[in-house]
Amino acid sequence: MSPTDVQISGQLDRAAASGAQQQPRKKAAPPRLYALDALRVVAAVSVMLFHFTGIDAANRTNWGVNPRELFPSIFPFTTYGSYGVQLFFIISGFVICLSAWGRTPGQFVRARFLRLFPAYWFSVVLAFLAWRALPDGQRKVPSISDSLTNFTMIQVPLDARHLVGAYWTLWVELTFYLIFLVVVWKGLDYRRVSVFCWVWLLASVLVQKDKTIPLLATFAQPLNTALFVAGIAMYLMYRFGPDLKLWGLLGASWLVMQSDLVEYVDGLRHDRGMDVHPYVALALVTSFYLLVLAVALRKLEWVSWKWLATAGALVYPLYLLHEELGWAMIRELYGHVGAWATLGITTAVLIVLSWLVHRFVERPSQQWLRARLARESARESARDVSNI
Repeated sequence: MSPTDVQISGQLDRAAASGAQQQPRKKAAPPRLYALDALRVVAAVSVMLFHFTGIDAANRTNWGVNPRELFPSIFPFTTYGSYGVQLFFIISGFVICLSAWGRTPGQFVRARFLRLFPAYWFSVVLAFLAWRALPDGQRKVPSISDSLTNFTMIQVPLDARHLVGAYWTLWVELTFYLIFLVVVWKGLDYRRVSVFCWVWLLASVLVQKDKTIPLLATFAQPLNTALFVAGIAMYLMYRFGPDLKLWGLLGASWLVMQSDLVEYVDGLRHDRGMDVHPYVALALVTSFYLLVLAVALRKLEWVSWKWLATAGALVYPLYLLHEELGWAMIRELYGHVGAWATLGITTAVLIVLSWLVHRFVERPSQQWLRARLARESARESARDVSNI
């Protein structure tokens, strides 16, 4: 080892020691809430079945016939499967608080980046290949520029087309993370988080009356904000116990949600001709509130099956992969094996593929990126020490 190497090594060691003194100790991993894993699975499967068997117009492109005719026994139920997205948003509010509590802003950003992007980038590549190798012949193929823009995950403000329709929810999640980062920056505690929820919820209501502020409309989307706030309120109940203020916050989020949801579903019925009833959708989303509330009040701690952790880990890859790849498989298989066999084979293949992506893409890339970022952080600390 050269003298320069020895000097750099010593600086890195001193920087690491200094960082260990200045930075808070790595917090213990939060307890595994297997009931939330189960709810994630329910949400993902609901959305997948909605896309495959519950949409009239879109699925005629892929099945060649209205899925209402192919799956008459399940269509009345799977047509409501899209509301699994609302369950995802409630869970997201809960889990972000759970995972961010006690973390620095840098740790929060790094954790969200590692969680979202590796599997997402892989899904963008697969979707690009599916569009070009197995086109449906009716929809226009996304341009190369739009496809490349999808790698950023911010194609909405860049006015680029989604390669996969389900990607729209990732932009909603990103806006949530960005606005919640402000709270993480100040430090998470009961009072600060609860005040943030009230202000954010009120802002989402005001947006509906005055839409002249685009930035506010982006970061305080009415229905989605109410769902995220509900999840956060229920996490505060889980961490600190329920009190009157939190019950009030949860009730306010439900009232805002129900108003926006009923209006939204009415629009789907009248503008798009979808066979959904607004109060059935409201009952379904209300049941999601109650299920996550049961987790917050520790009523579902008996749900402790270890396999749910593995199932929960597959949810994100499955959500990313199922739409365009699933439709491509349906177009190829349906004429040969029939509707139900096509549905079963497609679902099974997607679950296996999701496991492969989690095991051989998501986990290794997260480990590599985490180690690389840690080394670069150590080098930055060493440079700071050498400049003192």
